Order: sequence, then C-alpha cells, then structure tokens
Amino acid sequence: MRPTRGICVLLGTAMLLPACTGGGVDETAPGSAVETRIERGPVTLTVRAEPAAVVVGEPFRLVIEVVAALDVAIEMPDPPTGDLGPFAVRLTQTPPDVPVAEGRRYRHTWTLDTFSAGLNEIPGVTVTFVDRRPGTATPAGPIEGELVSEPLSITVHSVLAPDQTEHDLRDIKSEVRDFLGADLASLWPAAVAIGIGLAVAVLAVIMTRRRRRLASQVPVIAPGVWAQLQLDELERRKLLDQGRVHEFYFQLSSIVRRYLERRFKLMAPEQTTEEFLRETRRSDVLTDDHKHLLSDFLRAADMVKFALHEPSATESGLAMTAARGFVEQTADTADTGEIMETAA
Repeated sequence: MRPTRGICVLLGTAMLLPACTGGGVDETAPGSAVETRIERGPVTLTVRAEPAAVVVGEPFRLVIEVVAALDVAIEMPDPPTGDLGPFAVRLTQTPPDVPVAEGRRYRHTWTLDTFSAGLNEIPGVTVTFVDRRPGTATPAGPIEGELVSEPLSITVHSVLAPDQTEHDLRDIKSEVRDFLGADLASLWPAAVAIGIGLAVAVLAVIMTRRRRRLASQVPVIAPGVWAQLQLDELERRKLLDQGRVHEFYFQLSSIVRRYLERRFKLMAPEQTTEEFLRETRRSDVLTDDHKHLLSDFLRAADMVKFALHEPSATESGLAMTAARGFVEQTADTADTGEIMETAA
C-alpha cells in the first residue's frame, strides 16, 4: 500500500501546483515606454525605457538619444562597465551618428534587466557639448555645457500573485491529505494531462530562451571599420571647402580619440592631450612609432583648435591621411565580423 500512497501524494501535489503559481503578472499588457527629455540651446537629450513595466529577469531597452545642431560637438555617456543602479547591463550598442533635419543624431542603446521586484529607478545620464557654430563664441571661447536627464522609474513585477504568500504554499499539505482517499484509477487521466502540460511548458521555456539568445546576437562594428566610416562621413561633409577648418580638426581628433577608446579601452575623450599622451607612453598597447605619430597628430590638432593656427589645405589633407594611416596600422582586422551576445 505504501507505493500506492506515494503515487497519490505526488499526483495530488502536481495537480495543485498551478493553483499556487499562476496569475502573477499579465504578460499580454507589458506597458508602454517611459521617457524624459531635456533641451538646452542647440542640443536635445531624450532618455527612453522600453517598456515601462517588466517581469523580474525580463530584459528591456534604455535608449539615450541626442539631437544637436551642426557644428556642435557631443560627448555621449560612457557605456556602464558594471551595474546601472539596481539594473544589470547585459548589452550596449552604439551605432554611428547620422544626419537629421535638425543636425545630427547620436544614440546609445543599453539592454538591462533586474531581479529586484517593485518600483526601480534608472539613474539620470549626462551629456556634454561644445557649441562651435559661427557667431556663438564668447570672448572666453566656445560655449560649453551639459545636460543631465531626470531618473526614470521602471515597474518590475514579481512572478507571484499579489495576494499569494508562503502560507498559501504550505496549505498544499492539507489539500494532498484530502486526495489520499480518492480512487487511484480516476487520477490517471489527470496525471496524463499534467504530464503533457508540464512537457509543453518546459518546451515553451526552452524555445523562449532560444529566441531571446538569437535576438540578442547583434553585429558590432569593429573599431577600425567604425573609424574609417566616420572619416568617410567627415570628408563627405566638405568642411574644409566651406572654410570650417576648426570644426574639421575638432571632429577629426574626436574620431581618433573615440577610436582609441573603442580599440584599446583608453579613456581618451575624458583627458587632455598631455594627460592622454602620458598614459600612452606608460602603456604597451601602441608601438613607439605609433606613439610618436599619435603625439604629432594630436598636438597639431590642438594648435588649430585652441591656438587658432590656420593650416593650409595641404596640411589639412595630410592630417586626414595621417588619421587614416594611424587607424589602418593599429586596427585589428580579425574582429571585423565579431558578434556580441548577452549573458545567458
């Protein structure tokens, strides 16, 4: 009789489990996006979370978008290297900036998730800019500023029903005891149905996880390819033909610095030229020839940007050639097709 009694206990427990775990969150209504926007002069910063409500462990997107007028240099926030408040950062994407009607658009997309249920807050982000539009400079130099977004609140639902507690789970014992007097033969149809239901549920979970892994595979542009595309775009803008020499050098040096950050993890945009050159001299990621080439290039660019040196057309063309040569010589050609995946 003991084996029969054990089977009855298992079947009764399995039949009662759905009553204790279902109905926690309505996944058919995930919630709309929530966003915050701030505008300062020629720059507009929009931060958007999509969607505004998720289930614990479910990834969502945080989109940071900046639209700025032409001749306004933008420094976007660095992708997080750890957690962002209560959220884990699973994936970061930075597509190239593109021209729009208002000027240029810059965008970061970060994929986040958390296992902290309740109302969670995404910290604000900071974007800095330098306004080099003709006629906007002050006696002290170009106008510089920053925009700081307001924090965003995300609702993270638990998988338990709102009125469900641990006591509800313990009450299963009494329900199972009531089942012990049932006719064993009458339980087989229910047992078969439960087995099929569990198999379907497990298969659905496996397929969902597989689809998410495939969806998270995003092609990432290699640093060298990204830099060459940016240099191509800079040439297409023909700033030198328009007499916008200072803007040309500002954008050119910015591309090289951002390339170094992507390629060698050097925090070039946050340092002065001298600070950055001191760091490269202590590092072994560049050869001595590349260090000398980089030093000459950055100092020449600083002479134009800050000392108001007026280079000739030949000098400007050589600066572009030097930037391309530096990227070609230091780029890793093996990573042009790499794929970045989120953590399983």
